Amino acid sequence: MIFSSCLTEEDCELVLDSSVVINLLATGHAASILRALAMPVVLTDNVLREVEFGSSNGRQDVGFLQAMIAEQVLAIRELEGQTLETFFALVSGPASESLGDGEAATLALAHAKGCSAAIDEKKATRLATERFASTRLVTTVDILAHDGVRAGLGDARLAEAAFQALRLARMQVREQQFDWIARLIGPQNVEACSSLRRLARRRSKASAAAGASQSGDDTLLRKEASTGE
Repeated sequence: MIFSSCLTEEDCELVLDSSVVINLLATGHAASILRALAMPVVLTDNVLREVEFGSSNGRQDVGFLQAMIAEQVLAIRELEGQTLETFFALVSGPASESLGDGEAATLALAHAKGCSAAIDEKKATRLATERFASTRLVTTVDILAHDGVRAGLGDARLAEAAFQALRLARMQVREQQFDWIARLIGPQNVEACSSLRRLARRRSKASAAAGASQSGDDTLLRKEASTGE
């Protein structure tokens, strides 16, 4: 299966969720990646606070983030008016139907501005699809697979960036993205990434089950043919 990024020239602006920011910082090439997108990239102040508070690598990651803001690689936006009301609606309700501050703020801003949201979490993706059908959703992998990023970083640096995001930040990879990522980082590195390892094993079991089912069908067909049924 050929994978292509959901992020295209039609995207005029991109709003990043906390998990995506953390993944990009883990690549070691965040500024180069975001510049290569050649579009405005923004964070909500909610996401900025989450990353600053929860950075697992301490001040170094936060320093890189602050440097990108100072260099205008990223812009910070605050929620207001109707966008703020949308945010409160998203963080309210039962856990299965509500989001954390960063995810809610990202989706509220993207919906209000009519731009794309970069978000990896499955629950946030489900709720966004249900509530904001017109909002385009992309993932960290879509950012890495963007034509401008691939051309700007080159194969070697892109492979290194993806591997670091997987290893250090446990970047999520969707089923349809697995083959592209596995080819990019090399099969020898798949086993080193816990998220990929689990996905690879699920795919292997599904493939084995499908093969067994097909084998059983073929055996039955041969038996029916031999008996004239």
